[in-house]
Amino acid sequence: MSMKIKTIQLMGKTVRIGYEGSGLPLVFLHGYLESMDIWAEFIPDLVSDHQVIVLDIPGHGQSQLTEPVASMELIADTVKDVLDYLDMDRVFLTGHSLGGYATLAFLERWPERLTGIALFHSHTHSDGPEVLEKRKREIDVVSKGKKQLLVNQNIPGLFAPQNRKAFEREIKITQGIARNTHDSGIIGAIRGMMQRPDRSAVLKEAPVPCFQLIGRYDTHIDYKSVSLQTELPAGSERWILDYSGHMGFFEEKAKTLAGLRSFLARI
Repeated sequence: MSMKIKTIQLMGKTVRIGYEGSGLPLVFLHGYLESMDIWAEFIPDLVSDHQVIVLDIPGHGQSQLTEPVASMELIADTVKDVLDYLDMDRVFLTGHSLGGYATLAFLERWPERLTGIALFHSHTHSDGPEVLEKRKREIDVVSKGKKQLLVNQNIPGLFAPQNRKAFEREIKITQGIARNTHDSGIIGAIRGMMQRPDRSAVLKEAPVPCFQLIGRYDTHIDYKSVSLQTELPAGSERWILDYSGHMGFFEEKAKTLAGLRSFLARI
């Protein structure tokens, strides 16, 4: 990633951030088992006319998690602290998956700090019983020192089945990031996702628009019953990736960039 990368101290915790470019500030939040490095091949196309900021969420990458739960509110607080550190007033905030959950928490707490948001393969609902049981099993797996099972099974499943052969390199990159995520960070993030509330009303009534990116072959978020039913605020857009799973910024990078750029130009 060809950007200025710093490890800073915020509220007594280590946070890794990166930033490059000038113009409208864009902040990108990665998802579960990822780090800010997941954006390395996506954001270079944006820095010519935007200032791009990335960070490792607490417990992932090189950012510290000093609490047992990486709540969405804690992640949102970290983002605000980073913005204050960089002396940034208003930004456009994009979150992938778990990063989207944290984006909604930020929207709820500090809407005045936002020009808009983007949800990449994310949604507003809290976890249902089936997902909660799955998350409990993942905590058990990691607690027993078997994180590699998540790396081997979960990461390929993020990509549409028909894309996995073509994106073997990207799968390996994502697996490498996941493999380097601390066990405590994984468990903290899972607990945070389990505890998050439904924020459907927060998004529907938001004072800023939302760019929603969804994959038709996403096996983590149901395309018809969840993604297509999400109620968006005024001025929002929904882009459907017809050939993607949960990783559209890899699987259909050009279309994802085109959609985001078009939306940013309009707002």
